[in-house]
Amino acid sequence: MAYWGSAPIILVSADTEEGMAAASRSVEAAGGRIAASVDIDTATDRLDSQVAIDLVWVDVAVDHGPALDRLLERLAVGAARGDFAAMVVIPSELVDIVASQIGGSAVSILVGRNARALDAALADRLARAAPQLREDGGDEAIRRHDFPMESFDQPHRPIPLLREGGDDGEGRGYEPPPRPAVVDAGMIRDIIRGRRLRDELFGAGLFADPAWDILLDLMAARIERRPVAVSSLCIAAAVPATTALRWIKQLTEADLLRRVADPDDGRRVFIELTDHAAAAMEAYFAAMPAGARG
Repeated sequence: MAYWGSAPIILVSADTEEGMAAASRSVEAAGGRIAASVDIDTATDRLDSQVAIDLVWVDVAVDHGPALDRLLERLAVGAARGDFAAMVVIPSELVDIVASQIGGSAVSILVGRNARALDAALADRLARAAPQLREDGGDEAIRRHDFPMESFDQPHRPIPLLREGGDDGEGRGYEPPPRPAVVDAGMIRDIIRGRRLRDELFGAGLFADPAWDILLDLMAARIERRPVAVSSLCIAAAVPATTALRWIKQLTEADLLRRVADPDDGRRVFIELTDHAAAAMEAYFAAMPAGARG
């Protein structure tokens, strides 16, 4: 007789002992149960045949190339259709690669293994996950139906770049938007430097405003006709990378930022202001007195 199990069931894929230990500790603290631990190279196949699972935890310390790309895509697809919740723990060196695959999806990205952050993310992901139906005592779960891995528009897919006069169909070449007429990049950079000086004098975090720092950096980059990678934007946000990624995602969902493909690297995306966000920034600088713009 089937019933709803109470303990969350979690599949873990880690490529280091430290990553596995961090996952085990957080899962135990959350009252969950690790169904299995698999390596990165076989995790995608395991997910395709996995019995019902509540959450997939991936801790990856190094780039596994195509195997990692396949796993990230599988996580994004599964999380999008509600098969499971998912979170990926990475070092800062992998931010651009991972964000290019799942930065706009329902998968949580955490940079570093801060125990409190891991526990909070796990609790949040489990709270959002629908419990899976278990069989006979909960030791075995009902096998999922075989869903085809059909192609459909995913929010994490990079958006092809446009050339002047239209899209060439290949997404090749980076052509930044036209330079705004009333905002000066040097002035914006001065504002950013002033905000960092304020942090140095009064302590980091007291005036934290990552959304505004992100918008300022991207506005200056737009004027300079310079592409901005996700990792660079995380630094500009002046907060921990995990927090910055969360803000980038939130601003993207609010249609203030957009993701564009890097024409030279299929495993990286650039972030830029949407046209209406840039117009709002331009209107802000035009309306505010110079001394009140920071």
